[in-house]
Amino acid sequence: MDIMNKSIYVFPDGLRLIHCAVSGVRSVAIGILTGVGSGNESNGNNGISHCIEHMMFKGTSRRSALEISEEFDNIGAQSNAYTSKQTTCYYAVALSEHVGICADVLSDMLFNSAFDEEELDKERKVIDEEISISEDDGADLCIDILSQVYFGDNALGMPILGPRKNVAAFKGDDLRRYIADNYSATDTVVCLTGNISFEDARALTEKYFVGRLPRLKRNWQDVPHESRGGFMSVDKDLEQAHLAIGFPSIPYSHSKDMALTAFNAVLGGSMSSRLFQEVRERNGLAYTVFSSPSTYINNGCMCIYAGVNPSMSVSAADKIAKVIKDIKIGGITAEELTRGKQQIKSAYVMSQESTSGMMRQLSKYALFTGNLLDIDAEIARIDAITLDDIRYVCDMMFDFDKVSVTYVGKKCKGDIYSAVRNA
Repeated sequence: MDIMNKSIYVFPDGLRLIHCAVSGVRSVAIGILTGVGSGNESNGNNGISHCIEHMMFKGTSRRSALEISEEFDNIGAQSNAYTSKQTTCYYAVALSEHVGICADVLSDMLFNSAFDEEELDKERKVIDEEISISEDDGADLCIDILSQVYFGDNALGMPILGPRKNVAAFKGDDLRRYIADNYSATDTVVCLTGNISFEDARALTEKYFVGRLPRLKRNWQDVPHESRGGFMSVDKDLEQAHLAIGFPSIPYSHSKDMALTAFNAVLGGSMSSRLFQEVRERNGLAYTVFSSPSTYINNGCMCIYAGVNPSMSVSAADKIAKVIKDIKIGGITAEELTRGKQQIKSAYVMSQESTSGMMRQLSKYALFTGNLLDIDAEIARIDAITLDDIRYVCDMMFDFDKVSVTYVGKKCKGDIYSAVRNA
């Protein structure tokens, strides 16, 4: 597998095409990524972006829901979609000779969805079940409410799935209006990766997508947020308790973004990380423990999660906080930094070995930055990370006066929030 060439092309309406030709593969991934997610919503319509994503597969003026599924299945294509805080993506992966069919069906879904009320009534039940699954998953619930505590009134704090009462009230016209107000050519990327030439990718994009979205000046609503911190708990009769801790972090395009990624590998991104070794291996306080930074256009949050026995939740919170304070005071070692660099370089390179993985990576980078991702340049940036860069990230993030903490599980005998703040 060899990447032959990559390019970005902007059409007159502002729509961007990202193309990456790959030799040695016989498939093509096509994705349409638009800058619409729960972070664009309000309390009154929270969940509508995700609802639209579901309804795009439920029939158009040309195809029924079954016919959409059959067209993809008839050519052996894999199709799906996802909604995040700031994006919605519709995509398919197929043999290269069938990419035109994928583009046709995806375009039909995007521009001709019927949003039939009867289908919407049925899909509400599906989304309701998805919400139930999320609520029953203590880890998901704990991390969701961490966003709520950390971001407060900022739209990034709202759940992607939305509340049941909103989903129950959505009508077809609400979905159409939201698309008209938010789906924009200037905030949408079409990405094709794999066994396809630039000329063919451009022709498909022109035929099926160009000139069909408005050129809107959109408000991403992602204003820089100053977290005040806080604590929230949800009592649930679970055998395992769930603990999440959030600190201020950096946005997507920050100059120290690579340092953050390397530091995360050292903190809690691997089995050799400080958190895994201290919390699980040496003290047996958790089965699962990890750290994960979330980066948005103007905001960021470093999340640390642990699944623990309820009786050990205060001890685990205390140990996690002590690990962080040790790093803030003493830094990390050169050996740890080297190991972190190798881990993220491997992740970058391995992501290039999947046409769908490349599609996701290239399209998000282009949507958020307006530029074409250069993997070799990113590898050079990783190699250039210094211990001073790591110190900068740690000093910026780890403010215990702004820490957010959430807990889901059986009522805890102890003060988890104080255990974190005063470790």
